[in-house]
Amino acid sequence: MNVGEICSRNFIYVLHQDSVLDVARIMREQHVGSVVVVDNNNGEMRPQGLITDRDLVLEVLAAKIDPAVLKAEDILTSELICVTETHDVEEALKYLRYYGVRRAPVVNVNGVLVGVFCIEDSLAILSEEFSEQVKLLCNELINENTESKIML
Repeated sequence: MNVGEICSRNFIYVLHQDSVLDVARIMREQHVGSVVVVDNNNGEMRPQGLITDRDLVLEVLAAKIDPAVLKAEDILTSELICVTETHDVEEALKYLRYYGVRRAPVVNVNGVLVGVFCIEDSLAILSEEFSEQVKLLCNELINENTESKIML
């Protein structure tokens, strides 16, 4: 299964020149804990980084900096981790785990933002697959037990 099949295509983004105060307002209004910071070039959004609620607390509030004077690009995650929509889900999860992040922007082959992939997206899919495997295993055990009783 590919990341593009399960990633969220309904994501919230801000422009890199937006004020951090506006970013915080958008996050509050949209009830989200993170936004993708993009550079919008002729309608093609290219991810520049992420801002999380944790970034707002640690980089702005705890540092006692006025959020109205900072731009989104001033506090976004320094190293952007992206996955492509063609990435295998298991490989993408390994990638996120390796970099110690819970979410990553999803880009197409041209580097244009198409979604956001997070660990939570994969949990539902993986649990469904695990459930199906358990059902198959149970059916095999029942069949084996039935066959064993017939032979006796």
